Amino acid sequence: MTDHGISSSPRPPSPSVVASSPKHSSLPKNVVVGVSQLRSPSPSPSAPPPQAWGGSNSKNRELNSDPRYKKYIQLVERNLQSFDSVNEWADVNPFLLKIMRSFQAYPQYTVIPRSLTVAKRLAQCLNPALPAGVHGKTLEVYAYILETIGPDQLAEDITLWSYGLFPFLQYAALSVKPQLLDIYEKYYLPLKDRLKPCLKSFMIGLLPGLDEEGSEFFDRVLNIMDNLRKAVDETFFFQCMWLILITSSPHRGPALHYLGRRMPLLTNTEDVAFVLGDDAGLMVRAFSATVGDSQLLVQRAMLDLLVVHFPISNGLIEDNDLKVLVKAAVGVVLRKDMSLNRRLYAWLLGAQEGKRKVFDGPAKTALIVGLQSILLSDSEDLQESQKPYRVFVSLLDEWDIGYPVIQAVFLDALLSLKRHVDSGNHGAELIQTATMWIDMTDPYLIWKKLSEAIYDNFPAEPGKETYALDLVIFFLNSFKLNDDEMQHMHIPMFLLFLLTRIQDIIAQEKLLLYASQVNSALQLCLMLFRHIPASVFAPLTPQVLQAAQPTRAPKSKPSTPTPAAAQSKAENGGNQQGTSKIVSFEPGMSAKDYIEEFYMLLPQESDGSDVSTSKEYAGIKGQTLTQQALSFIQSFICNALDVCMNDITKTHTQILRAMIQKACKIVLILSKYQVPPATPEDYFSGLWLEKMRTACCKVDDFAIVDALVTTMVELTIELKVIHPSFLDNREHMRPIVDRIWTFFAEDYMHLHLRASQLIWMLQDVTSMSHEVETAIASYLVSENTKLRIDAFQKFGVFWRLSDDIQYNSVAFVRPMMLMLDSLSSTNPSNRRAGETWIRSNLKSYPRLLDPLLLVLYDQTIVRNKSEETFHNEYFPVHYYIRNFNQAQVQYVFNTLLTVFRFGGLGFLRSIRQSTIPLELIPSVANVVEISDPKLPPTYLDCFVRSALRFIESEPASDYKSMLSLNEEIHMVTADFLHFIVSKIDHIEPSLLTMIHRTVINKMLYCINHSCLDLQSRLLHLLHATILMGTTPVKKASPPIHSSQNAPMTRDGSVSTLDGAAGGNQVAVDTNESLFRVIGSSPLFVKTVFDALSVPSNRPILQHWMDFLMLALPFLTNYFRRVLLPVIQCLCDQILRSRACLVEAYSEQQRSLNGTGSPNLTDQDLMIFLTGLERLLTFSLADARLGEEIDSVHKQEWSDGLRGKPGLIANVLSIEVHPSDSFQENKARDTVLYNIVGIIQIFVELWSVFDRKNLPSVSDTEDVSLQFVGERVRARLKRILAGLYKSYPSEVTEAFVELFLTENPSVLDLESPKFDPDYRTLDILSVIPGASPLAIFLTLMESIRSRTQGMATTRSKRPNLRISKATDIVLLRFLEIYCTYLPSVDSLVDLWPLCLNFVREYFPQATTYKYAFPSLLRIMTVLCDRLSHTTYFDDKKIRRDASELYLRVLDYCILTAGRSFDQGIWLRNRNPQDFEILEESDDSRESTRPPSSNQSEAEQARRAGKTKEDVLIQQILVSLCQIVIPNLRRIVQEQDRITSVITSLMYYVIAPSLKSRVEINDSSVDLLCEVSKIPFVYRTWRKEVWEVFLDNRFFAMGPAAARKWRVLIQTAMTSEKERLPELLGRISPSPTSALFTSRDQESLNRALMLRRLSFVIWCGSVDQYLPQLPNVQEKLVELLKLSSTEQVHPEIYLCLRVLLCRISNQHLNNFWPVLLTELIQLFNLFLADENDRPEQVNLFLSACKFLDLLFVLQDGQYFIHQWIFISDAIRKTVMNSPMGEAMPHALMDRLGKKLFEEAPLNGYAGVNATAIATPGSIHAPGVSPAPTIASEQYRPQQTSALSDDDRWLTENDILEQMSFGSTRNLLTTGSTQSLPLSTTSTSATTMTSQMDERRKSSPEQQLQQQQQPRTSERALKRPMLTMRSIQHVRELEFFMTHVAQYVYHTTYTLAKPDKQFIEALIERDMLGGNGVEE
Repeated sequence: MTDHGISSSPRPPSPSVVASSPKHSSLPKNVVVGVSQLRSPSPSPSAPPPQAWGGSNSKNRELNSDPRYKKYIQLVERNLQSFDSVNEWADVNPFLLKIMRSFQAYPQYTVIPRSLTVAKRLAQCLNPALPAGVHGKTLEVYAYILETIGPDQLAEDITLWSYGLFPFLQYAALSVKPQLLDIYEKYYLPLKDRLKPCLKSFMIGLLPGLDEEGSEFFDRVLNIMDNLRKAVDETFFFQCMWLILITSSPHRGPALHYLGRRMPLLTNTEDVAFVLGDDAGLMVRAFSATVGDSQLLVQRAMLDLLVVHFPISNGLIEDNDLKVLVKAAVGVVLRKDMSLNRRLYAWLLGAQEGKRKVFDGPAKTALIVGLQSILLSDSEDLQESQKPYRVFVSLLDEWDIGYPVIQAVFLDALLSLKRHVDSGNHGAELIQTATMWIDMTDPYLIWKKLSEAIYDNFPAEPGKETYALDLVIFFLNSFKLNDDEMQHMHIPMFLLFLLTRIQDIIAQEKLLLYASQVNSALQLCLMLFRHIPASVFAPLTPQVLQAAQPTRAPKSKPSTPTPAAAQSKAENGGNQQGTSKIVSFEPGMSAKDYIEEFYMLLPQESDGSDVSTSKEYAGIKGQTLTQQALSFIQSFICNALDVCMNDITKTHTQILRAMIQKACKIVLILSKYQVPPATPEDYFSGLWLEKMRTACCKVDDFAIVDALVTTMVELTIELKVIHPSFLDNREHMRPIVDRIWTFFAEDYMHLHLRASQLIWMLQDVTSMSHEVETAIASYLVSENTKLRIDAFQKFGVFWRLSDDIQYNSVAFVRPMMLMLDSLSSTNPSNRRAGETWIRSNLKSYPRLLDPLLLVLYDQTIVRNKSEETFHNEYFPVHYYIRNFNQAQVQYVFNTLLTVFRFGGLGFLRSIRQSTIPLELIPSVANVVEISDPKLPPTYLDCFVRSALRFIESEPASDYKSMLSLNEEIHMVTADFLHFIVSKIDHIEPSLLTMIHRTVINKMLYCINHSCLDLQSRLLHLLHATILMGTTPVKKASPPIHSSQNAPMTRDGSVSTLDGAAGGNQVAVDTNESLFRVIGSSPLFVKTVFDALSVPSNRPILQHWMDFLMLALPFLTNYFRRVLLPVIQCLCDQILRSRACLVEAYSEQQRSLNGTGSPNLTDQDLMIFLTGLERLLTFSLADARLGEEIDSVHKQEWSDGLRGKPGLIANVLSIEVHPSDSFQENKARDTVLYNIVGIIQIFVELWSVFDRKNLPSVSDTEDVSLQFVGERVRARLKRILAGLYKSYPSEVTEAFVELFLTENPSVLDLESPKFDPDYRTLDILSVIPGASPLAIFLTLMESIRSRTQGMATTRSKRPNLRISKATDIVLLRFLEIYCTYLPSVDSLVDLWPLCLNFVREYFPQATTYKYAFPSLLRIMTVLCDRLSHTTYFDDKKIRRDASELYLRVLDYCILTAGRSFDQGIWLRNRNPQDFEILEESDDSRESTRPPSSNQSEAEQARRAGKTKEDVLIQQILVSLCQIVIPNLRRIVQEQDRITSVITSLMYYVIAPSLKSRVEINDSSVDLLCEVSKIPFVYRTWRKEVWEVFLDNRFFAMGPAAARKWRVLIQTAMTSEKERLPELLGRISPSPTSALFTSRDQESLNRALMLRRLSFVIWCGSVDQYLPQLPNVQEKLVELLKLSSTEQVHPEIYLCLRVLLCRISNQHLNNFWPVLLTELIQLFNLFLADENDRPEQVNLFLSACKFLDLLFVLQDGQYFIHQWIFISDAIRKTVMNSPMGEAMPHALMDRLGKKLFEEAPLNGYAGVNATAIATPGSIHAPGVSPAPTIASEQYRPQQTSALSDDDRWLTENDILEQMSFGSTRNLLTTGSTQSLPLSTTSTSATTMTSQMDERRKSSPEQQLQQQQQPRTSERALKRPMLTMRSIQHVRELEFFMTHVAQYVYHTTYTLAKPDKQFIEALIERDMLGGNGVEE
């Protein structure tokens, strides 16, 4: 209010500012606000100073000198003191009589002394618990006082005498009510305008009299209300009524009774403005809050009021307000009450005549917009999210309203549902609710709206979001479409409509532009087929035609229905046949036009026909539907294939592939319903089939070819709709086979299996003509060698993959015979390919002395010697520099070979002993070294050297024409040498060495130049040299010279008789043993290494592997020189194969690498695995493997091992014991030393074939992936089985290390719960023989061997490998393994072993106590899992388990309590001992233990702990996480559990709680778990109570406080007497002790009260209601103490807790005392500024209490709110208290006082920065709200603003307040916005947005409209969050703006933010600095 007596301000008034309309401003519209109204300068000297209540100050000053008045005061005080002696209600009347007599004794005085106390006592005497007689006497005293003081003094002190009277009417007895009403009529009504400050509270006090319409005092109270409305401004009266409806739900019913009788009749907007003011927004929000009331009668009365006084047709409510009201009103349909629904529908439809009513106009728009706003909300509450769908279900009961509304919001509802489901917010529950709505909705409406979405949004223009297809897909996936009309009518029509839309895209030639959308549409078509019965596509019989029910389509859209179009079937009944026209789909009609007319997708044009005639559509079914759909999809395939074949850049291949595959599936589905062709003309034909056949030959993408071929074959063979001649002819079949044949290349390894299946499919089509077989045979006889060899390889792949196909032996006979013919072919490539084919697929392996010698040593054969480099290795090469007759040389060797084979061993012996003639010596001298001409070389020597000469020679670059015959010479010479070495029983060591070295050099050359044909021959020769070089050497007899008459025949055979004469000269020559190491040279190892590694050598990989396997027995002594590098090489190649597999089956990798051709195939991988298996088995089985090295090769080996790191160093980094490199070590130890790395390779390879690791694998590739995976895994399983069978301990420990390496977090027991990767254990579990029992036994033996002093049964053998897993780590793994085992039955077998194993630790428990925590965890897991089985039903087993478990638990408790003797474990073990020991070698990164890779936080955490601390912490974590929660299930005897908990408390928890440093968080967590066991409460109550009574208790953070809340709540629930005991400790009287500090006593009292607050805070709502009187009594006693006591702020903190934990109706009798105290406190600061810190902080606590009351606005306090803040209605909301002469409300008065005393820069200097949002003041998950933070008052601060800028405008003030601040939204990230008035979009704008829905996606519209428009999401929070202040002026902003904030939150229907409030109170209660998340 404004005091008109105040003088004008010296500052000239600023120009007025007109507030904008509600759409653009947060203030009510048409409010004229001046700057001077917001802030005026200091009042003139004539303005009265602020004064306290309790009587006129001037009168009191005059009477203070009157001695009679002093006696009057003393009499009143004495009688007031007698109230303290009142013990029962009978004592109240004497007190009232005394106080009355006191006043009557001095009638000459019109002032009531001690009025504040008198008012408090009188209010207490009106307590509802007192009898009516006391109430009557009290009212007599009230009447006498009001008569005495007169109306003027009553107006001044109206607060004192009203706060006891106003709440009393609802509790007053019938005999007392007349007295109360007399007081109102006699003393209050005459005040008239002066009642405005308390008008709302006065009305609240009167409204209970209108509760019952037939009551005795109803008319009298109604008359008082009428007089009150006349006495004050009528507009102000109604606005108070609106506030009551919003904030006080108990008074809504009486208020509606009054409004129903006295609401003025409003006919136009002028009446509304005259009666209700310029803005009806407050009224609308009052109606919105009331219509949502929980009382049925209140809702009914509210709807009656709307129907009678506010019909929508009158336009009394603006569009924006109407939307708010309709949105709230529509919620009444959820109550399922017909009376409510009838009134709501009457209000929405209005007064319409006629049988049919049209729902249109503002009501429809408002209802649609309201429902849309509900759908757009992001509420996480399930009930709120389900609300719109439940409303839809109810609205459908009223078809006139439900149909048009649901038609308008159907798509929005589906989009909102999809958004909630996608976000995971109660998806299943929402779907269930929405299903009821869908089931009740007309199927025609559903599919009409879905068709509209497709029509509008498919295709969507580029850049525009596509939503329609996704929406329909979501609809199909979410709902069960079982309706017959949907399945037989709408879904087929929608399918056809979708295909027509695709056809339109094809017609516009925009397929690539909308490719992704078309792909989604085709996917949708496939989904639609699943919902269409087969009968829909079946040919229609006459019976079906007669039974078909046509579906009506309205003539016009249901949004504007005509009577004939929208009338229901029930009303039309039998008259419909004469007025309906059935429209059937006839041949020649356009399906698109038919469907668009059916769903009214085009604008309806009136043709002038009779509107009463409606159309009914028969739909499209049967063969008509099939043919129409086929025509559309066939046209699409034709066009899509054209686009695909013309896509030169291949940029759209992927999307075209997906579309064509889906289109082919659709064709197959539709073709199933095609009538079988009867004539050739009935078969499928046309351009689309020609295009499919052509595309199979021209398209490069295999998936497209696969889809096309599969489709055509199935249409031909299975469905028989394509004539076989379409494919079965050479002209058409050969190109298709040619295309598929290209996919058998190595580049397409992942497609081989599917390609072979396609070949067999085509073979089925051409089984009679054999066209496919003919085509493949032609490839194998190609004249082009490269193509022919490639065809051999491809046929080998095809043949290998065709093993499982039945009747394959009768097919492809001709190609198979051609392959066999190649074995005897003169072409070496053909022969090699044939051999390879046989090896891989059929499992079978099928020289003329002198003249020949002269030919071989022809002088025309000239060559030069050179060197080549390969992988840093040099080897010699000889080049021909002249042509010679190569054919002749070839013929010679062939002849020699034939002769040798014919002659056999005898012939070889003769040429070995016979020398060449002397005349031939000059010819061979250049090649054969001849030291003595009289001793010529033997024939064998010459032939061998000649053969070696040709083998090591190649044509020079100028003689490329010699290459072909040179290769043939190499082949035959290799065969020749092999025959000699393999057949002869003796050969000279030097000659054998020459052969060996030449072959190795030639091997390197072949590998370097990719010469594959020769290598297989040389491998046989190399094996023969090794075999010969590692056998005992025999000394041959002297050669027989040809000059001598030796009995040698011309055929080369030697006489056996003469040959036998020298037989006795053969003997073992031990001097030749040096030749045994010929196979161990570094060059040999290098050759093998390169042969296995070079990619170009892959085709003969099997040959090399066979060679190695055959050579193994002869390499016994060369493990580290030969076998170890080979093992390492194989491991390397296996890893490379793994990488190639990932690359081959990863679409992303193939796109990065171009063709995606792998370097290794699956067949290569199987070869490597087989070789590694054999090598490992050989190395581990033969313990004799060692090293022998000769002096000749030792230096070579040194160079090979140390100088050439590329020879050995690779991925495995195979290690040997750090000793001399040539020291003899067993091969077994070396392999076992590296077993972890080897098994890790197997694990990585195994995991490749998990589909989750290759998510991009297509279905076609998945077939091949699974095929390869089964083979590889089977081989890996066999390898691991062999390793495990021989060395179970080493293999098991290797798997343990790998598991821990992959899951390092499992070793950190303090970390949160982990999700381990069990793939390693999965592989371990499938190894044959690795049963859980075997693994358990193995690990226990390993643990025993690592535990000092523990016996083990394992044989002690030396092991070079340093173990990386300690006994603690193995125990941890045992625990994890027991958890991992899926079958509980296997644990039954493990339990006896576990018992015996644990008992082994007991004899030396002190020494082994570090192991007991791990043992405890293992036993907990086992016992917990076994307790769910029948195994533990055996009492003996259960008893043994309990005893052993408790014993282990006792040891752990003793360890955690540091009660064990300090043993060796503390000296020898580190904290890291409980993890895998860090490996010393830095090179082993792949198997580095997790302890070496700890995070910085983990290292920092462990750095500050001792060794013992780590173990203790792990014990505490184990006890808290798994032991205590499962203790009752494991140990079922309460006595034993109590004993254990007692020990735990004594040794562990109690010492931690008594710690002087800090309480261990783990101990508190453990105590929380213990508190969940009800019968052990007595074991821990003492310790908890002692901590609670400690003065340091509140010095904790919120996280710790949440734990203690659980403990305190449990303690208080278990012992009811604890709260009275706590109350008794709060002593209001000072102690009588002599040496007691008053400050300490005050502090202790405050802390005890805070403990009481904390106890109540920990409880639930109304838990401590029985103790509330005692609590109130204690608080009243404490309030009597001096205000300087520290306990006073704690009182208000306790009151804040009571507001949150006690229902407010139980606090009513406490208000008189509280109000008195608060009034006294405010009077203290109003009378004189008090800057004492304790007074200032006490005042802050009181303001926080009031701030919380303003937010809660609940209970009886609402009637007293006007005492502290004004009801900021309309004018007063802008007329700040700063502009009034003297406000009435206490806070407004104090705010004005502080404002006027503050300097002009007060706002800019202090309050401008007083708004802040500390990040620490918010609860978990709650966005911080803008609040007023503490700012130290600095009066000396100056402002840089100008004088005009220092005066804040209206918007400046609102921006700084904690609601709706844009600045705060930007700085704090808060999403809450509380505008002063609704800023929702106008109806016109919303309607236009609805019309534009097709131009913007609904998903975008959802996001745009999610801005806070109404108050549905608004939350109100306390403004004060500071903990202390230095000066009361820091509260100036709060005082001056809290009224506006309360009005604003009331206007917006904001709800209290309970989570934030509780976090704020918790922060104030604790000693921490903030609220933790």
